[in-house]
Amino acid sequence: MFWNHKKGNPEDIEQIHQYYMDIMNCIPDIVYWIDVDCNLLGCNNRFVQVLGLNELRDFKGTPYLQMKKFAHWDEECVEALKLKDMNAIFTGESQYNVEEKPILNDNQKHFYFKINRVPMFDENKNVVGLVVVLTDISASKIQEQKTKSKKLPKSELVSKVTSLPNVLMIEDNLIAQNVEKALLTALNCQVDIADTGDKALKLFDPGKYDLVLMDIGLEDTSGYVVAKQLRNMEKDTKHHVPIIALTGYEADVVKYDCEQYFMEGAITKPLTSEQAEQIINHYVYHMDVPVRGLKST
Repeated sequence: MFWNHKKGNPEDIEQIHQYYMDIMNCIPDIVYWIDVDCNLLGCNNRFVQVLGLNELRDFKGTPYLQMKKFAHWDEECVEALKLKDMNAIFTGESQYNVEEKPILNDNQKHFYFKINRVPMFDENKNVVGLVVVLTDISASKIQEQKTKSKKLPKSELVSKVTSLPNVLMIEDNLIAQNVEKALLTALNCQVDIADTGDKALKLFDPGKYDLVLMDIGLEDTSGYVVAKQLRNMEKDTKHHVPIIALTGYEADVVKYDCEQYFMEGAITKPLTSEQAEQIINHYVYHMDVPVRGLKST
């Protein structure tokens, strides 16, 4: 797509601009275009509607700030969207029908999109901006998931409903134990608690648990060491239980150690009810649900 900067009659330019905006506003998809610094240059009415606004006046800044502020989309999802837009600007390569990870809003509603990204070039073939088109495929994704559920054998459906998740919680703080257990039992989980590394090793057997929540800062040992010992117990078996590290430190720092000790990722304490539900849905029921605050490499 080429951008022509030649000057013309202001009235003609305004008419042409309005003509193309009328076309853009007929498109049911979300459309916005940005400059190389990701500042919004324009958008169609559908984008404004998604933000929950009647009109966009005196808008300044990036579209991503507005996605978080008005549409209340999850910050991590929006940042991932921004990075992919920036990559398209940097490479100058178009992307078509890219299915993104679901975007979560404050009401825990998931939005599924296919995205087209088309760089804009000047007459010297320099990238001067990017056009982004988001096609909402949420309805078809939900129908697809329902269809998959209907195709499951009856015995498998019964198993999914009647089999409660078994969770091993390795935590030496009594208050944290009580809070985390309450969150998990509210999600119909069966919870075993180990307040030391030795107790954890005695309780653990490959295939026994669907999930392990690992406190990194145990008094008697390191959670990293315990995680490595659990993986050694699983060696030469078909089992690999998801291990989520819980830490009082920044999860962004701990995530690199998690990879070294074969854990799925890290979350900064305290664990919230939202995160507990997302962890169970993602790692136990294998639903395509992002976990807020989970950091992994």
